[in-house]
Amino acid sequence: MSDSAGRGVAGFMGGLALALSLWQPLPSGAATLNVSSPEKGHWGTSGLAIDDSLNRVILPLELPSFAGGQTPPLAVTPGNQFMKILVDHLRLWTSERTGLALSSDQKKRLREIVVSTRADIIGTDAQDFRLVELFEAALAGKVLPSGALSSINTRIGEVEGREGMRFVAALKEMQAVLTEPQIDILRGQQNAVLPTSEISLTSAFLFADRILALRWKILMERPLPPATRSDIDRRYRKARNWLVSLAAEKTVSDRTIDDILNQPFVDMGAFDEAERKAGPLEGKFWGTFLRIVKLLSPPEPLSTR
Repeated sequence: MSDSAGRGVAGFMGGLALALSLWQPLPSGAATLNVSSPEKGHWGTSGLAIDDSLNRVILPLELPSFAGGQTPPLAVTPGNQFMKILVDHLRLWTSERTGLALSSDQKKRLREIVVSTRADIIGTDAQDFRLVELFEAALAGKVLPSGALSSINTRIGEVEGREGMRFVAALKEMQAVLTEPQIDILRGQQNAVLPTSEISLTSAFLFADRILALRWKILMERPLPPATRSDIDRRYRKARNWLVSLAAEKTVSDRTIDDILNQPFVDMGAFDEAERKAGPLEGKFWGTFLRIVKLLSPPEPLSTR
């Protein structure tokens, strides 16, 4: 997403990054792609129940990192989801059950596209993950470094924008390898594909709400006057309710994109339209998040009033 002020960690080109479905290999006797929910992480109610062997603690407080504490494959950056989409399309198209009867030249070209794309995405996704961890660490400090936060936020948007465009270009290039009769076969199978069963709230909210809880904890440790504490509490609750509402809208938008990408032949026009609608919503979600972060990170003189 190009709007750095509303960019945040989770999205690219709208709402795609964390909400993409993970597809499974073809089931016996079927020529469709099936969607399954992403594997859940090892989170407990305290936020501390994480397998230490999978955790990379980068925060300067006692809470472990959201970015580094996930169960592999990591989903905080979009590279794994992107590659799975491309590989599963290739798997579907080359399956004898699908009936496309690809030529050897078509199979070779499709594989070349996937291999070349993978090499590029490995590099950009690694850059993205490093920036995400820096962004999280900046958000978790006792003093919020507004300048650094804005700079990292912008860089994440740039890297994820390049990564997203590389993925879309590869998908278009792969579909262009197919002949019109082969495309007709795939379009004829569209109705056989079930929509994603994943309906849980966008993972972007899990990251955002965890950071807000951390900012709240840091703020409440300060000797605030009762009136100030009450005012901030009221404003925070109101703002968080708005963020939950936006997260619900974002979830619906993300699932729409899931369903489009889950088709045997992706309607790129429908995808582009869904992304155009998702962009402003993504900006509002992360813009609201950053405004709440600033609300919970008042200047130091506040504690002496």
